[in-house]
Amino acid sequence: MQLVRQCRSQKMHICGVLALANPEKTVYRLKDLFSQEERLALSEMPIAQGKRIGRFYLDEQVFDWINDRIIQSLPGSQVAIFDEIGKLEISGEGLAVSFRKALETPGLQIFAAVRIPFIEEVLNSFSIPRERVEIAYVGYKE
Repeated sequence: MQLVRQCRSQKMHICGVLALANPEKTVYRLKDLFSQEERLALSEMPIAQGKRIGRFYLDEQVFDWINDRIIQSLPGSQVAIFDEIGKLEISGEGLAVSFRKALETPGLQIFAAVRIPFIEEVLNSFSIPRERVEIAYVGYKE
């Protein structure tokens, strides 16, 4: 959220997605940063279009929606934010389609939250050259 506020205060055009969780982290909504619209994407309780992934039910239609929204808003955006890129994306699901499209967009600055154990796998899965990457450990504690 701090990064989003900073970009907006600098009048930068941003697109992307934030994953908003309830305090118990049992429900996640995806927020389109371009339109500000939110939709329920993951829940521990069954959801209508949900397929089971681990402890969550995942609504694939919401991921299709957010991927479409991000791709539509890439032209004209200076910054794309992805919260987060992980196991789903490595397997080609979740935000993989829009993340790949963002990586192909010239001049776009991309910020992606990636958990430490998945960094190398994300770099390899998306053929991201190391020289294009700057890693910042946010909220990281040893």
